[in-house]
Amino acid sequence: MINLTKEASTVIKNEIKKDSNKGYKLRIAVMRKDNLNFHYAIGFDNNITGNDQILKIDDIELVISSISYDLCQDMTIDYVELEKNKFNFIFLNPKDPNYVEPKE
Repeated sequence: MINLTKEASTVIKNEIKKDSNKGYKLRIAVMRKDNLNFHYAIGFDNNITGNDQILKIDDIELVISSISYDLCQDMTIDYVELEKNKFNFIFLNPKDPNYVEPKE
């Protein structure tokens, strides 16, 4: 199961409504490099293959490759202000060796 915070869900839903994203689904990707670091990507994609999983979370269709799927289990996607007026998606993933549980 992948979780979306309310903030992440709101931003994603607003992006989906844009004309430039019509016909696309939101793809989440996770890659493991050197068994030490996870690398994350998020973006709209219309190239859906038979190796992809499609999940519906909070009325949002997420596409995840079968390779990324196992690495994403129990992950939460949030949208936070990292610096003043600079917002970004973050990935809180207990499977990531560098994961630190949030204190807030």
